[in-house]
Amino acid sequence: MRPFSEADAIEAFSWFGDPVVMKFTPHGPDTTLESTIERIDHYLEHQSKYGYAKWIILERNSMKPIGDAGPMCFPECQSFELGYRLLPGYWNKGLATEVALAWVQLRFQIPGLMNLMSFTHPENVASIRVLEKVGFNFSHQECLMGMESMVFKIPSL
Repeated sequence: MRPFSEADAIEAFSWFGDPVVMKFTPHGPDTTLESTIERIDHYLEHQSKYGYAKWIILERNSMKPIGDAGPMCFPECQSFELGYRLLPGYWNKGLATEVALAWVQLRFQIPGLMNLMSFTHPENVASIRVLEKVGFNFSHQECLMGMESMVFKIPSL
């Protein structure tokens, strides 16, 4: 993983614009490359302000961009929300679990990340399994960003 750059927009649009990848995302897929550029600009602003944001995931051997993952400030919940997504060809290979676990472990080294949460659509069974594998516990259900969601939290130490 590494921080995004604006040069990543065309490749990132391959998943941000994919209706299958973005099925359980509150606002759905990006409809234009410009939307993806705006999204990446938002990530870069967050990176500058907090020192982290959603980062691009690179396939180990080819270094091809295959998705994104990372925590973003989520004022609605007064927390940082961990999210992740991958191109469909990389699903069911343990990669979402690997990158989510990396961020969960990094929370000990990054000020402010101890209060980490995540949310997902109740039908996103794969994401629920990832969250449970990396130590999140179900907290409650609520409507977040206009989407009925299951909220998960990392237990406090």
